[in-house]
Amino acid sequence: MFGYGQGYGRQRGRCRGRRWIEQLPETTYFHPQGIPRPQVNVTLLTLEELEALRLVDLEDLTQEEAAIRMGISRKTLWNDLQRARKKVVNALVKGSAIRIQGGNYMLRTKHPQDLQSIKSPPYPPMHPMHQTITEGKAVDKVRQILQLLPGTNCGVCGYTSCEECASAIASGDASYDACRIAGKDVKDKIKEILEER
Repeated sequence: MFGYGQGYGRQRGRCRGRRWIEQLPETTYFHPQGIPRPQVNVTLLTLEELEALRLVDLEDLTQEEAAIRMGISRKTLWNDLQRARKKVVNALVKGSAIRIQGGNYMLRTKHPQDLQSIKSPPYPPMHPMHQTITEGKAVDKVRQILQLLPGTNCGVCGYTSCEECASAIASGDASYDACRIAGKDVKDKIKEILEER
């Protein structure tokens, strides 16, 4: 997996941002039948370009939905999608091989947490009844925050799911405004929840 800005030519402005992808392909090389391998041209399709194709053309997501899943803007998703489609069509028409590799991406490897398994941060030993009440309040706080988050699991906040982000906010590991998609009203409500005792 390439790091930031690697695997691409130099561009003006800031470096190319990473995209979230949800799975790696099982097959990474396709070769046209009847053409000797040394003589065939190879078209390189990056993993994030394949992900854009998969989400829009296979899963039938809208471009806005796919962009959220990949943690990028709709315009960036459109550029990746158009580039990927052109590469695939060009390979099919001209009889080129397709190799899928490289790019600038982050692989989602975690699954959304079950809210029932969320635990409060460690505290000094306390009476069992008091401990149960404290943990119950922590779970309730996570649920309240989660209800305010968009539920898109886009990963832009740095967490793999809205559940994980809500848990981090409730425990103090993340700021109340960690969600970059949420509006000011939502962030203010989350702040109020955190200030409740």
